[in-house]
Amino acid sequence: VFYCTHRMDGLFLTLGRGCVSFAPEMIIVVVLATGILYFLRYGNVLLRILQGVFVKKHEFAPKEAEPVPMMRTEPPPNFWARDLSESKSRNEDSPPPQLNPVVYGYGNSGAFQESEESWDRPSVPMGPAFGDSRMKRSSFGGKPDWYRMISNVEGKSRPDSVFHNVEEEEISKVDCDSLRGFMDRNSMRSRNVWKSKTSQQINYADYLQLDKILSAQELETSKWDEPVHDEHMFIVIHQAYELWFKQILFEIDSVVSILAQGHEHIRTPQINISCSRLGRVVQIMRILVQQHDVLETMDAHDFLEFRDFLAPASGFQSKQFRILENTLGMSPDQRIQHSGCPYFDQLRFSDRQQVIDTETAPTVLSYIGSLLEKTMESLEVGNFDFAAYMKAAINEAAEHDRKAILQHRTRMSPADERKKLDELEKKREAHLRLFSEEEHAKLLAIKIRKLSFKATMAVVFVQSFRLQPAIAPLYCLITRLVDIDELMGQWRHRHSAMVLRMIGSRSGTGGSSGHAYLEAVLQRSRIFTDLTHASHYLLPQHALPPLPRAVSVKTTVPA
Repeated sequence: VFYCTHRMDGLFLTLGRGCVSFAPEMIIVVVLATGILYFLRYGNVLLRILQGVFVKKHEFAPKEAEPVPMMRTEPPPNFWARDLSESKSRNEDSPPPQLNPVVYGYGNSGAFQESEESWDRPSVPMGPAFGDSRMKRSSFGGKPDWYRMISNVEGKSRPDSVFHNVEEEEISKVDCDSLRGFMDRNSMRSRNVWKSKTSQQINYADYLQLDKILSAQELETSKWDEPVHDEHMFIVIHQAYELWFKQILFEIDSVVSILAQGHEHIRTPQINISCSRLGRVVQIMRILVQQHDVLETMDAHDFLEFRDFLAPASGFQSKQFRILENTLGMSPDQRIQHSGCPYFDQLRFSDRQQVIDTETAPTVLSYIGSLLEKTMESLEVGNFDFAAYMKAAINEAAEHDRKAILQHRTRMSPADERKKLDELEKKREAHLRLFSEEEHAKLLAIKIRKLSFKATMAVVFVQSFRLQPAIAPLYCLITRLVDIDELMGQWRHRHSAMVLRMIGSRSGTGGSSGHAYLEAVLQRSRIFTDLTHASHYLLPQHALPPLPRAVSVKTTVPA
């Protein structure tokens, strides 16, 4: 129509110019055709105009703005409910409930059906239908506990069973007390912050006590001779070490206080906090290792210029480092006597007792062992035995390898075949011995192992299923401790190498054998060896059979 009217416009103009030469009938036909085409094109607009003239005004009055949709205040319809008449007919012979609403069993609809006195809430489908066999139940239509806790329709009281027979008033009181304590704490903090701002004008130098710190670099050479330039850097480096040791002990002590609560009170948030703080210790240890780069900018000649003035002082006499070793879990048996005397004899007399007390105090290693033991006990659901589980997996993996060797026997000589089969059998037997409690007891007796058999099995379990949500925090904790142990080894190695570089095979200023002593300590100073040796127990992920369902559920739900 649009195309025809457009073409007719041009035709009409052409005819208009020469209309005197056409008959009147022709003009009338052209005008009518043009009008029809224009009506077809613009008739909708004309009809709306005419409709607005002849139709009542209120019918076309602008509508009021629709209200903004808000959250539903009434319960949604119960799509799972049976027909009301059928439900009533079935319940006519049943006596009305006295205390709790009666909830019948599964019906044809596949959902729990509630009696008339139950809450006016939709039921939740809980499973397949079981015909018309019905059982009276004391639950509420399959609704979860949180649903019943927040529901209070038409003033109906909540069932006491939701709160384990605890009075609702008591729960409200606890909530109010918690809120009141929260508000009081915030109010007190605000007052204390304002009081601190108005009572003093704190300064950066005063806050950090820089006057004490920056005036603590007294050169020993300047007391007796001309000062040596590099001694200043030597002092600053070791003061920085001691400050970082102080921070490390601060973090380790906080982790010990968390682990000391016991397995029953330790939850995933506490383990995550411990991982975070141990991660901070890891980063500090990396800084300590890197500080050797600064110390090694001093060559041997520069060090010899002031070394003789330092005797008998020695880094061996660091009280904080000895406390750190003992707190992490280094045993006295790992110590190497210094000049035929116990290590604490080299400390100041006022520091000895504090260091000796840390030898008998609970350590990070002991707390981790207890935590791992309790974790393994919580995973031993039913008849599940993780050691037996791993033995079966080892035998299955070895059988697959044996079949693969026999399948490709044509590519090797009979002697090579026997050799590979013998190696496979030895490997299988050695791997099985790792999961023998009797063999582990022998390793504990000769002090090759420190953790119990159950704790060791827990380490293997955690590393094998580290990706499970409930296991991941423990894996993080174990990894952080292994990182600390490795970095302390790196620090000792860099120290030993630097001593060899600076003084060669000379004796130390404290009376030790120098580099030889440091190398001997390096070989015996590892603390968390049981955590690292657990890798020897592992199997490839594809060789691990599925866990029992009860155990698998525990690994997926964090505590």
